[in-house]
Amino acid sequence: MKFIHIKILFLVFVFFLFGELKCQEYPVHTITNGIVTAQIYLPDQDKGFYKATRFDWSGIIGSLIYQGIDYFGQWYSKHNPRVNDAISGPVEEFNEIGYECIEDEDEFLKIGIGGLRKSNNEQYDRFKLYEIINPGEWIVERTGRKVVFRHLIKDVSGYSYCYTKCVELTVGIPELLITHTLKNTGRKVIKTKVYNHNFLTIGHLFTDSNVVVTFPENIVKSISDNKNRILNIDKNRVGFTRAIFPNESVMVMNINDNPVAGSIIVENEKLKAGVEITSDARYSTIHFWASERTCCPEPYINIELFPRQEIDWSFKYVFYVK
Repeated sequence: MKFIHIKILFLVFVFFLFGELKCQEYPVHTITNGIVTAQIYLPDQDKGFYKATRFDWSGIIGSLIYQGIDYFGQWYSKHNPRVNDAISGPVEEFNEIGYECIEDEDEFLKIGIGGLRKSNNEQYDRFKLYEIINPGEWIVERTGRKVVFRHLIKDVSGYSYCYTKCVELTVGIPELLITHTLKNTGRKVIKTKVYNHNFLTIGHLFTDSNVVVTFPENIVKSISDNKNRILNIDKNRVGFTRAIFPNESVMVMNINDNPVAGSIIVENEKLKAGVEITSDARYSTIHFWASERTCCPEPYINIELFPRQEIDWSFKYVFYVK
């Protein structure tokens, strides 16, 4: 029995050591408020954890630990910085801007990434890796509790902006605050949508019947994709009838068609651990996606900015263990 305990402790040590070494492969900054500790990857064209062209490069959370439970982390089998989905944390994707109005080989805009080259006059594909021809300028400020990212883009086919994201742990409570400001500094109107993918991996356990997601209000009206009857729907609560298998996923589109506000709660009932997510912006819609090791409520926000206008929005994450 003593040998088994020693072996378990050794495996735990190796697991944490491997995770720490893995983070050190890429530019990373650790923040803590003494209650929650998080590792934040930093944007870097050469050495960055993420160098693909789907998600915003700022605010990627490689790990967030509260009371020994990790809420964010790798949910896929193998990491490659050039793979569009190889990312973790409450990351965001902005819709492409200006793609349909340019010729082949011209550049279009993805906020948080830069100017990308259009190729072969094909329809835009978020899963395709595009060439970055105008990465803009990243300015990063780091302290013990927060990281501030500022991305400056000048003249991507007439679009320019200053985009600021702050990832901060609140003093004295298990809370993460992510705030954004987007200012249109160009001559064209910036019209896009942004959604937060929320790659939650509570305890790095499988997505199964222990996982429950509660959406604001009774908004789950119809399920267009309930593969193999995996989902268990009860008004505004979505659960699972069984574990999701490897290489299997489930997607729910347009949970609501009208703007909605309120909390989204994701909980693993086995661990008695969860997180409550709120925003100061009304969601234009909410999608939901889950796979073997991640559970992702995806709230969308519409953005339309005329030159010199700016918009602010934020997300608050409150972590708990019952």
